[in-house]
Amino acid sequence: MRKFCGVLVLASAGLFISGCMSASNSVPGGGVPISALGTTATYDIIGDAVGTSSGAKLFGFIPIGCEQKFGQIAGGYPIMNPIARAAVYNAVESAPTADAILAPRFSAKSKNYVVFSEETVTVKGKAIRYNVSAK
Repeated sequence: MRKFCGVLVLASAGLFISGCMSASNSVPGGGVPISALGTTATYDIIGDAVGTSSGAKLFGFIPIGCEQKFGQIAGGYPIMNPIARAAVYNAVESAPTADAILAPRFSAKSKNYVVFSEETVTVKGKAIRYNVSAK
């Protein structure tokens, strides 16, 4: 009986500390066109931009180790995930003179445990520099 209880405890502990992994890819919907902003602003495409950020959450809502950085996507698409916001910032910073990212693609990988989850977000897009002129 003791061996059975020991095996049962080990099996339960193994299930408790093991987790699952998921991955997702997404592209944000259309943003606000520049003409709707009331300006004749244009932009130059500088090149490719890539940024990655990682973080974790305890109990699904307490952030641990997340960078507090905010980047801009051309068109003003709002990003709610703080890890994705930091990845956008890192992507903009990957091109020295960039102001924003155009046509971003997000790739997220997460590992979920019972009370803890880890997430890594990678953003790829075109780095742009605004050429703003008065109307």
